[in-house]
Amino acid sequence: MSRAEVVEPVQPVRPVRPVSPLWTLGLLRNELVTTFRRWRTLALLAVLAGVPVLVGIAVKIETGGGASPGGGGGGGPAFISQITNNGLFLVFTALAATLPFFLPMAIGVVAGDAIAGEANSGTLRYLLVAPAGRSRLLLTKYATVVIFCLAATLVVAVSALTVGALLFPLGDLTTISGTQISFAEGLGRALLIALAVAASLIGVAALGLFVSTMTGSGIAAMATTVGLLITVQILDQIPQLHALQPYFFSHYWLSFADLMREPVYWDDLTKNLGLQALYAAVFGSAAWARFTAKDVTA
Repeated sequence: MSRAEVVEPVQPVRPVRPVSPLWTLGLLRNELVTTFRRWRTLALLAVLAGVPVLVGIAVKIETGGGASPGGGGGGGPAFISQITNNGLFLVFTALAATLPFFLPMAIGVVAGDAIAGEANSGTLRYLLVAPAGRSRLLLTKYATVVIFCLAATLVVAVSALTVGALLFPLGDLTTISGTQISFAEGLGRALLIALAVAASLIGVAALGLFVSTMTGSGIAAMATTVGLLITVQILDQIPQLHALQPYFFSHYWLSFADLMREPVYWDDLTKNLGLQALYAAVFGSAAWARFTAKDVTA
C-alpha cells in the first residue's frame, strides 16, 4: 500500500454538553461567598452600619437639652426633625444620608473590582476555562453586585432601626403629608424604601462592571468608578445643566421620600426606576460587548 493510500482515522466529534442550571447556581454561590468574605467588603459594610449610629448619637446629644435637631433652623434633611418623636425615622434619615455618597461608593468599589480584580490577580483566565462562558460569568458577576446593593442597603436600614429603637421611642408615625399610620405600616414603608434605594443603585452597578472590563487593574477600575460617581453628582448640582440633569442616574435618587406621603407620589419613583433600568441595559450591554471580545491574558 502506498503512502498516498494511508487514511488517517477520523476523530469523533463530541457533542457540546449544555451547562447545568445547578452549575450556574453554584458559580453564583461561590461568587457571593468570595465577595462577602473579603475584608474590603466587610469593612465597607461596617462603615455603612456605622453611619446610622453616628447620626443617631448626634441627634440624641443635640436634643438632650430639649432643642430640635439642627437648632430648629430647619436646615437638615426632612426626616431629622422627626427622629426624636419616632426612632423609625432614623431609617429614612440614614438612607438619605448614605445614598448620595457612601452607598454608591461601596457599590462602585465592588463592581469595579468584579472583572478587573480577577484579571489583576491572574484568576480570570482560569474562570473562563469553566463551561459557563464569558456571558454567563459576566451575568453572574453582575448578579453578585446587585445582591450586594440589596445587602448594603439592608445593613444601613437594620442598623438604623436598631439604633432608633435603643435611643428613641417607637410607635405610630406621621407621614410627610401629615397623616397618621401605624408602626407596622411604617415598617412596611421602611422596607419599600430600602428596596427602592437598592434598585436605585443597579445603574451604578452596571457602570462599575463596564469600567471593570476596560482595565486589568482593580484599583484603577474602582477609582474610575468612584470618580465618575462624584463627577455626575457635582454636575447634577449645577443649575446651568438643568436640561441634562433628569438623565443623570443620581437625579431621582431621593425620590424614595415620596413613599412616605399619603397617597404615595409615584411619578419620580417610576422615573428613577426606568432611568436605572436604562443605565443597566446600556452599560450592561457595553460590558458584555467589551468582555466577550476582550483578549484575556491573565
